[in-house]
Amino acid sequence: MNPSTKSAVVRSFAKVNLILDVLGTRPDGYHAIESVMQTIGLHDTISLTISEGGTIRLSCDVPSIPTDESNLAHRAASVLFESRGISPGLDIRIEKRIPAEAGLGGGSSNAAAVLRGLDRLLELRLPCEEMCALGARVGSDVPFFVVGGTAFVSGRGERVDPLPDIPPMPMVIVKPPFGVSTPWSYRRLDEMRAAGDQSEVTGERETASRRIVEYAGFRTLQSAVCSLRSLLSNDLEAPAIEQHPEIEEIKATLIASGASAALMCGSGSAVFGLFETDDRARAAADSFVAAPPCRPCLVFVTRTVTREEAVRIE
Repeated sequence: MNPSTKSAVVRSFAKVNLILDVLGTRPDGYHAIESVMQTIGLHDTISLTISEGGTIRLSCDVPSIPTDESNLAHRAASVLFESRGISPGLDIRIEKRIPAEAGLGGGSSNAAAVLRGLDRLLELRLPCEEMCALGARVGSDVPFFVVGGTAFVSGRGERVDPLPDIPPMPMVIVKPPFGVSTPWSYRRLDEMRAAGDQSEVTGERETASRRIVEYAGFRTLQSAVCSLRSLLSNDLEAPAIEQHPEIEEIKATLIASGASAALMCGSGSAVFGLFETDDRARAAADSFVAAPPCRPCLVFVTRTVTREEAVRIE
């Protein structure tokens, strides 16, 4: 893309949490987390056009997606313009492929894509740290999507430490025909822990997220799969499975279909499975389409992507 042009098309990638540790409630009411997040190839497409008039206009090809100030992409543009003291007109067009209420971070990814695209269009050349700070004003996961790739995320999600990219790994995403409310998941986890049904991570215990950082230097797919198989975990799975046992069925079906490991995505409801070859991933996806454990499931074959791929603007 020519930096002098007034239009840009930006890919907005989804993510999975290879690890999600919920540490407890912070004084500000948010939950403190530690997580290892990974960008994946499933993506929306964001088209940005600078125009006259000083108004942000957003459209989307999925009617259920809000197009007003509540949309994180709209909010990201507003925050950036406010920070620079400017008010250009902007048209945002979102072509959605990342399903909503899946734990894949679609809204936050859209917001980060808008920040990256506007940084290029307006020739701002913002440092990554400043763009992450702007993203944190929009949503907890936005800073991760500014950085992309494989990263250790902490705080409420605003602290992002890049890790070496894991090797490209085939993946199948299965989204069941229901969503899981993120606020509900955290509340229910708190209730389960208070009742003694789930253990709570304390500052005295090394989290799974910190353990996986020790393995972040693996260089081959085989070593990555072997390491991740024993390390994958998600504290929000238990409340989600309690409400929707189908999530556990999807995980079991992925494993039976050849996945080396399977885990719920973020706060749910989607589940991902890791595979050693593209052929095995495609065969597993075909089996889900033919006989899903719950209907109608959305099934995607994708892979992990590197940091360079995740933030590239063509």
